[in-house]
Formats: sequence, structure tokens, C-alpha cells
Amino acid sequence: MKINWKSTGKINQQNSLHLLNLEYAVELQVILILIREAEHLMEYRSLITVEVDPDGGQVSIDSETPEPLYSILERNFHGFDSKVEKSLSPHERTVKPSFASI
Repeated sequence: MKINWKSTGKINQQNSLHLLNLEYAVELQVILILIREAEHLMEYRSLITVEVDPDGGQVSIDSETPEPLYSILERNFHGFDSKVEKSLSPHERTVKPSFASI
């Protein structure tokens, strides 16, 4: 899976953990959708491209993702952004990661 980051801001210590958590959440969401909707397509996960705009809070499936992967993922990504933001506490958004937390 490929993630295209569409951020205009610089990566710093405060937002690096947030971006790492967001990347993990996006990958996990893709895997869960594929397991639930089309497990037989898991081996094609490398063909999926996701666009993430952390500044605007947008996550979308890129149009270069082939069908039927595009339709399956696009249909199931609604409301993803708010779920990710609500699942992270303010502490998780700003604390520097450690090996113990990974």
C-alpha cells in the first residue's frame, strides 16, 4: 500500500506521533475492510494508493487504485477521519513515541 501525504506543514516532534498514528490507522482500516469485504484481494494490497491530508483531515482512496479495490475501499471509508481523531487522546497526539509504546 502506498500513502500520498498532502501536507503543507513541517513534521516536528509535536505532530510526528500524530502522523505515525494516522498512518497506522489508515493501514489498519484498509486491512480490516479487505478482510471483511474481499479477503481474496488481500494479496493485491500493494496496488492500493491512499491520499492523506492531515492538515485538512481528509483520507481518500486515490483514483490510481484499480477496481474493484477502489470501489470497495471508497465505499467503506466514510467517517474514517472522525473515528481516528476521536480515538486518539490529546496525550497520544503529542507524546513522543518510545519502543515500549510501539
